[in-house]
Amino acid sequence: MTTPQNNRPAPPTQLRLGLWGPPGSGKTTYLAALKLATMRRAEGVGNWIMSGLDDESTRFLQESTDQLTHQRTFPRATSTDKSMLFRFTGEREVTRRNRFGRKVVEMEPISFELDVLDVPGGRYDSDRLSQGGEQQKQDLGFGDDEVVETERLHAPAMSPVEQENQLLDHLQMCHGIVYLFDPERDSVEHDAFRYFHPVLDKLTERVMSQVHFNRARLPHHVAVCVTKFDQPNIYRQAQLKGYTLMDGEPPYLPRVPNESAGEFFAMLCADPQSNTDLVEKGLRQYFSTLNYFITSSIGFYVAGNRFRAQDSLNVERVNAGPDGFRIKGRVYPINVLEPLLWLYQSILPARP
Repeated sequence: MTTPQNNRPAPPTQLRLGLWGPPGSGKTTYLAALKLATMRRAEGVGNWIMSGLDDESTRFLQESTDQLTHQRTFPRATSTDKSMLFRFTGEREVTRRNRFGRKVVEMEPISFELDVLDVPGGRYDSDRLSQGGEQQKQDLGFGDDEVVETERLHAPAMSPVEQENQLLDHLQMCHGIVYLFDPERDSVEHDAFRYFHPVLDKLTERVMSQVHFNRARLPHHVAVCVTKFDQPNIYRQAQLKGYTLMDGEPPYLPRVPNESAGEFFAMLCADPQSNTDLVEKGLRQYFSTLNYFITSSIGFYVAGNRFRAQDSLNVERVNAGPDGFRIKGRVYPINVLEPLLWLYQSILPARP
């Protein structure tokens, strides 16, 4: 029997997305949690399947999924550039008119490809760009998937200038960017702007110098993700300020609605001890298409199929040292897949 044309999946459309964020912002863990996010996605909101499109990408999914679920450890940090390609196949709601002229809501099969260049967070440092300074080993506590050995132990084949050009080439050619902001780290290090402005300046120089470019802002669509919502300090701030809502289905996890996420992000950036407010202002000044998401790659601890505020931290210490932590329970990613779906929805209509 011939399958009706309107039930066939739409042709895959490759989206080139970049991950941007300082060391410790959770880039590698974010990628690792995407697979689990598709599998834990609630019924009735669209089924999604994530798969690797080459051996390295498939191996990353297999290893990182095992680390998060069976080993209950965080994925190894990105110590060298890693290019990976994934396919997402799913469906979305579309409104059409039937033969009687009435509006009907249908689920439309769609698919797209995610082309990611994951680079060490230290590559975004103002001291590293164009200078090739050596990244120092940092101790940032549990969940810091950018804490790695010094780069002399992973000597790159490319020169610092070549590394910089590869990073900027990738971001320049991206249709969308996932910008990860870690408020927990920034409350201690106060360095989000240090890793933000040099990349923004060089990216702007490249894009604005194009002969036929005549826009007032950069063309990239940016999903701004505030990471580590599961951390008690971040969750407490969201709760006290009235930003949180509880899911209506088990395990009843708290969330910050996307319509409030931008305001919560601005509040977190308004630290008088840092220049982080310039990150929030810079994103709005340089990019016209933005959306905000409050995310957590591992989610809150759930016991008895129910979230409990008094026992919500999903990480526990098992031995001394910065690597002496493990994931306490099941991983429930929060708002991890949604930024990609928003980028898909917002970018494709604008592309020729």
